[in-house]
Amino acid sequence: MKFSKITSLAKRNKTAILMRDDDGQQWLSIGSAVYRLENMPVLDEDTVLTVMGVSDDKREKWLTRCEEESSRILKNDLPDEVEVTAEDAGITIIYGGSLLTPIYTFYGVIWIDTELMAPTVKKETGYTRYFIRKSGGARAIAVKDGMVLSAVIMEYRQGGTDLYEALDTLADRCRAEERRDDVEK
Repeated sequence: MKFSKITSLAKRNKTAILMRDDDGQQWLSIGSAVYRLENMPVLDEDTVLTVMGVSDDKREKWLTRCEEESSRILKNDLPDEVEVTAEDAGITIIYGGSLLTPIYTFYGVIWIDTELMAPTVKKETGYTRYFIRKSGGARAIAVKDGMVLSAVIMEYRQGGTDLYEALDTLADRCRAEERRDDVEK
């Protein structure tokens, strides 16, 4: 996991919430995603901002705290929950200023902010899998590197159906273009 990429995302949200799971593993929440911290010293509210390079005069604008993870969303395996495998759709779109990726699941589609996946991407292709997790009433994508949970990314929520209507329009126009090409042949 690239800490520099987590830092960039944290700076975007000005949020750094340190969490510790039941096994003592340290995690960093940036609000819309939580990342496993690997090969890092034990951090607190001050040291995490120091490691991120946040100057003293900018720290008061940040939301920082340490908390115990209570929702169980960071557990590697949840014995009372069936993990539903999810699959990257292989496309991205820009919508509302965000780069979004649909993740296909047995239960439908979950949209996530693609930039939130950046810290989980490795040069060497490993065995990365996606699973649905529920956090309260919201859905999230649990990213596992092999058998180890490395990140939990919350679902991108947009109000209304504008995104879906725009996608329907795009699909209709693509089909019309394909029909036009067939007629010209």
